[in-house]
Amino acid sequence: MRPIHHAEPVRVRRSAATDIDAHTKQLIDWNLHYDQLDRGRFDGNFTDIRWPGLQVFVETTTRQVRQRGHLGQNTLGVATLLSGDDAIRINGKRGGTGSLIAVHSAELDVCTPANCTLAGLVIDADLVRSAASSMPELSRVLDAGSLPDIKAPQTSLPSFRTMLMSVVELAIDRPATFHDPIVQRDIRDGLILHLVQAMADAERSDEVHGAYAQKRLVDRACELMLANPEEPPTLLEVCNRIGASARKLGYCFQDVLGMSPARYVKAVRLNAVRRELRSVRDPFISIYDVAARWGFWHFGHFSADYKRQFAELPSDTLRRARGASPA
Repeated sequence: MRPIHHAEPVRVRRSAATDIDAHTKQLIDWNLHYDQLDRGRFDGNFTDIRWPGLQVFVETTTRQVRQRGHLGQNTLGVATLLSGDDAIRINGKRGGTGSLIAVHSAELDVCTPANCTLAGLVIDADLVRSAASSMPELSRVLDAGSLPDIKAPQTSLPSFRTMLMSVVELAIDRPATFHDPIVQRDIRDGLILHLVQAMADAERSDEVHGAYAQKRLVDRACELMLANPEEPPTLLEVCNRIGASARKLGYCFQDVLGMSPARYVKAVRLNAVRRELRSVRDPFISIYDVAARWGFWHFGHFSADYKRQFAELPSDTLRRARGASPA
């Protein structure tokens, strides 16, 4: 690999947020959209360590979250689940703490469990491609547009995780160490070698095509159910439009998102109401106006659902947005 002849600046950022949108804004250069799917107070932490061509990160979220979007062109993103209350779902495929998520210039659609900690890196794909030039078995992972869930064996995954976390600890506790260009080179090359070895030893899932078919069905159903929130279609109408039975659609939603169609759509609409309430400045717009716009007609039920989802009343959200303090 091309040696580093001078130290490039290394940036270390650590952030914490109690709001899912504030948390998402900390993900600089990642074009991702987050929705909170389960109920309760959200807390998120993000550690971001960067130098040219490489980013190491650790993300912790307390609630079940759906993340959708892109990490950037010609980048390879790889993450591993360190902990969580349930499985992680990657484009409809279930994975656990023995899985790697690898995405190269593709759409990312991940459902993380509650109390989730992810660690990983985002790296210039050409650097990895160069290191893996003698490993034809990695060609599918390194093809642009790929997003496989790969199961790494216990012989190589722990060493990759250990390397990741040692870089995080070093950057936080002794950032001056990174001023040395030799240290920078050794860390970068060490991460790449551990990553390539973990991917080379991993088993590729043979269920990818079935998972993609399920995800396409779920995406189409979500598009129909959320297109007109003021007059949402019935489940029967959705099933007729997409050509699937209610039972099949329910199974697909459970596999891809971990919940029923009705529960998912309600969660997304509640997230939309919260974002709108947080941006309201017009004193003549009421909570009911916003709730009704997203299909919530029974205000009492809406308020109870909102509080269960976000651990606060909609009036609290609106009051903060308008700069007032709760009574």
